[in-house]
Amino acid sequence: MSFTETVRKEWYRRSTRWRLARGDWSKPYWRDDADGRVVACRLCPKFDERGPRCSVPFGKPLRKCVAASLEAHLHATRGMKTLELGYGSRSLAREVVVQSGGSWTGLEPTSGRTPAIGKGGYGHAGHIPFPDATFDLVFGIQSIEHWEEKQPSLPDGLTYAQCLKEIWRVLKRGGSIYFDAPIHLHGHEMFVLGDLGRIRAAFDETLWTDVLFEKWRYDHEPLPKCPPPPKEIANWPGDLAARAAARRLESESMWMLALTANKRA
Repeated sequence: MSFTETVRKEWYRRSTRWRLARGDWSKPYWRDDADGRVVACRLCPKFDERGPRCSVPFGKPLRKCVAASLEAHLHATRGMKTLELGYGSRSLAREVVVQSGGSWTGLEPTSGRTPAIGKGGYGHAGHIPFPDATFDLVFGIQSIEHWEEKQPSLPDGLTYAQCLKEIWRVLKRGGSIYFDAPIHLHGHEMFVLGDLGRIRAAFDETLWTDVLFEKWRYDHEPLPKCPPPPKEIANWPGDLAARAAARRLESESMWMLALTANKRA
């Protein structure tokens, strides 16, 4: 990220309280479809028709969707104890939760810090070092697509089933989850392919209910198409790259999946 982009992101982070006070997300910003919801760019509160452009002042197209979606889903966390999986260096989501009146805790597999409530520290979706029924909301920003990738600090062979069961364990009764992930970009094959059926099937119906998908930038017009970068295509899983489908995906526009679900008691 350039210096200018960094400054814009920091300004955006510091203006979080003001943006949340505007109530941008108090009205529907989607249309329904067979998979759940489509958040067309022209329906998003961040859309500026004068450009036309997205008014999020930093980041590439999908990163702008990330900033918008996390506000849409985390602005109502007042009084909630939340856990972010994969918080990175400076979590914009943390700012939204805190400015909304919620409590934020973060886990990061590359962190050397001891995990503690209210702070960031070491952990992973498959290894959450907190007791049962601790959190009201568990969420992750652009992390779910990487859960099965090898991490030097974690045992090999972690699966989505194990990670989701671990998340279910630390959620309180009636707790919920929010995750977002890029489609046709990187990570697990099912996210590169955009295989929503396979992604949905990862959620055990005995553990989860009300699984809902939102497709951000799936309908991008009048904003430009955003095909996957060649360097990402080169790193797609080998068995995927060998398929005829992969050649088709190279010309597809990337979009972002936001998913929510509730803990089944």
